[in-house]
Amino acid sequence: MIRCAAWAYRNRQFRIGTGAVSAAVLLAVAPAVGGQTPGRGDGPARGVVRAVHQAALSIDLAMPVAALNLREGDRFQRGDVLIEFDCRRQRYELAALEALVQEAKVTVDSNEHLASRGAANRNDVATARARFDKSKADWSALSVRLSMCTVRAPFDGVITELGINAHETPSPSRPYMSIVSDRLLEVEIILPSRLAVNARAGDALVFSVDENGSRHDVTVRRTGGAVDPVSQTIKIYAVFTGDTAHVLPGMSGTAFFTAK
Repeated sequence: MIRCAAWAYRNRQFRIGTGAVSAAVLLAVAPAVGGQTPGRGDGPARGVVRAVHQAALSIDLAMPVAALNLREGDRFQRGDVLIEFDCRRQRYELAALEALVQEAKVTVDSNEHLASRGAANRNDVATARARFDKSKADWSALSVRLSMCTVRAPFDGVITELGINAHETPSPSRPYMSIVSDRLLEVEIILPSRLAVNARAGDALVFSVDENGSRHDVTVRRTGGAVDPVSQTIKIYAVFTGDTAHVLPGMSGTAFFTAK
C-alpha cells in the first residue's frame, strides 16, 4: 500500500510537471501565430471582405426588358447601360398626363380672367389651380419613374446576380439584378469588446486571406457604433492600402495588429 501511494504521488508530480512544460511551450509559440506579432496585446481576429458599393436593382413599373447585353460576371464602368426596359406604353401615358396639365392650365387662366371681371368667385379659381397642381405632380411622378427605363451603372463593378432575361417582365419592387464594386473593398473585422478601446482609426493591420493565402496591409478606417451584448463583440472596418487584384467580396481571413 505504501509503495502504491508513493508511485501515485510521483506519477501525479510528473503529470503536473508535463502540463506546466506544455503550457510554457504554447505561450512561447503563441505570439508567432500567423507569422505576425499582435501589437498592444491584441490577438488575431476574424474578418470578411465587403464591397464598399453594392446595390440590388429593382423597378416599380411592370415593363418588359427591351435590351440586356450583360450577364452574371460581366464587368462594367460607371455610366454604362446595364439594362433597358420597353416603356412605350408608359410614355403614351405620360403624354396623356401632359395634355391634362395643359387643359388644367387653360381652366386656371379662364377662371382667373372671369374672376377679374366679377364673373367667377375665388373658390372656382382655387379649385382650378389645385387641379392644375395635381396634374403637374402626376406628370412629374411618372416622368421620374420613366427615368428608370434605361438603367446606367452608378459605379465601376461587376454583376453578381441576374434574375431576369430579355423580353421578361420583372416583378415590381423585387430585385432583378445585384451589382458590386469589387475593386473598392474594405474588411469587416470582429473584435472582442474588451479590445475595442485599443482599436483606433489609423491603426495598421495585416489581413491574411483564407481562400488564396495572400497577405495584405490594411488600415482601420472606423469602428462600430455599438457592442453586441450577446457575443460581446464589436466591428471595426479597415481599408486596403495596396493591390486587391486577387481579393473578392465575401472572402474571409484573419487580421493581425502590427507590433508597435
